[in-house]
Amino acid sequence: MLGRYGKIKVLKDIFRKAIKVYQVNQLTRCMEQLVNINSEATMYITDVRFERWAQAFSPRKRYNLMSSNIAKAMNNAIKACRELPITRVIDYIGGVLQHRFYDRQTSTGKLKLTLTTKADVNIGVKHKNARSLTVYPITYYYFLVKDGDLDGTMI
Repeated sequence: MLGRYGKIKVLKDIFRKAIKVYQVNQLTRCMEQLVNINSEATMYITDVRFERWAQAFSPRKRYNLMSSNIAKAMNNAIKACRELPITRVIDYIGGVLQHRFYDRQTSTGKLKLTLTTKADVNIGVKHKNARSLTVYPITYYYFLVKDGDLDGTMI
């Protein structure tokens, strides 16, 4: 697509956005914009199955698109040293990684539980709320759970 119709900058930008979006409704919006700009290009890419190029229809992780943004974080970290010779850049990257791992190790060393602080708070809130529930057995496998206005059947 970019080889045939890539000279139109707006078309190229919207197509690249359509490739990367995760939700089908966002992809639909991008496709509508593409139709308005160049319907021939839109027909060309819809002839190919969406699963082959669109992240929104991909049944699995697609290359690095669902990564944790480590590459962007590293690019930001080494932005200052890009003009240095390669050996200095490698030393700088090593120092940055050592510093980050040290910070992470010391912060996790302070934890007294195997869970993170946020997970521990969430579980504590759910546990506190669960202690106020009243459970009535209906059958051997079904129970009626009552909590104020919220009533439900649990298995």
